[in-house]
Amino acid sequence: MCGIVSIHSSENSLEEKSFELDDMMKQIIHRGPDGEGKIYIKNQALLGHRRLAIIDLEHGQQPMVSENNRYTLIFNGEIYNYLELRQLLIQKGVSFRTFSDTEVLLQMLIQFGVEALKKLNGMFAFIFHDRNENQWIAARDPFGIKPLYFYENDGYLYFASEIKCFLAVRNYKATRNDKALHQYLAFQMCLDDETLFEGVRKIMPGHY
Repeated sequence: MCGIVSIHSSENSLEEKSFELDDMMKQIIHRGPDGEGKIYIKNQALLGHRRLAIIDLEHGQQPMVSENNRYTLIFNGEIYNYLELRQLLIQKGVSFRTFSDTEVLLQMLIQFGVEALKKLNGMFAFIFHDRNENQWIAARDPFGIKPLYFYENDGYLYFASEIKCFLAVRNYKATRNDKALHQYLAFQMCLDDETLFEGVRKIMPGHY
């Protein structure tokens, strides 16, 4: 279990948001006791990761950035077929710096974009960012094993592995979502992308 958080913008400076990212990451320190990493992409994104090291303990640090510095990935989960995908990429001429499934996922997204999702077998939630275009992909595994929530406010978009991360956002006020509460009392779950917190939504299982 790892934890991911990010803050995105297409029109606002993010320099003053770095303290919010730090506070968001403190909320999920239990998800990644083996280390943390952060990256700032000017006027585009702040990405943070709390790591629980499982595969390639020495070289799987995140956020992981491509050699040309264009692409960045933060990832929570495990890609079960990463060795098979690694061989596929090697045959396409891709070289690797690590033996981690994180780098395999990074290269799959670079090579195939959202089409890479069809080739993944695993449990995952990730955010993949292209700094040349300021575009990103946020995705979740088909069964929704790994969580990913998002919240929008004042021109900023926030992602996090746990809802309580948003309590660290300066302008966020926790308010009960009565519609979702009724759903939960009836079905023991919140339907669609609803959560029990007003304004906070979840990436649906198998969606990006």
